[in-house]
Amino acid sequence: MKSTAQRFMVLVVMVVIAGLLQMAMGQDQQRRPGGPGQGMRMSPKERAEALAKQLSLDSLKTANVEAVYEKYQKIMIDKRMELQGDMDAMRAAMAEIREKQNKEIVGLLTEEQAKKFEEIQKTLMQRGPRPQRNN
Repeated sequence: MKSTAQRFMVLVVMVVIAGLLQMAMGQDQQRRPGGPGQGMRMSPKERAEALAKQLSLDSLKTANVEAVYEKYQKIMIDKRMELQGDMDAMRAAMAEIREKQNKEIVGLLTEEQAKKFEEIQKTLMQRGPRPQRNN
């Protein structure tokens, strides 16, 4: 029969392994397209590729969309740092930045692609507020 110390050690190891697995699965879920936090968790390249699939973009348009996403990601990061702690101002600023970003993307698209892009954006907005992150 095992001693109490051995049982305790096995239990501790199992808890640590379970915690590590949970942490790894949670991080994978946040990065996966369609998972929680999709918008900012996806890289500009991943976002452009996802949009390319939805709108049937050629490689040049995909690269241009990726450049727009990169540009506005930097702007958003800077604005977040500037407005740290003022959630109302940050929300308003992010909405304005996203609007500019979307207009720039629409400018790259054909009329048909632009209509579909705008439908996608409306669907995203109708989902309602996203859950708050605990970072």
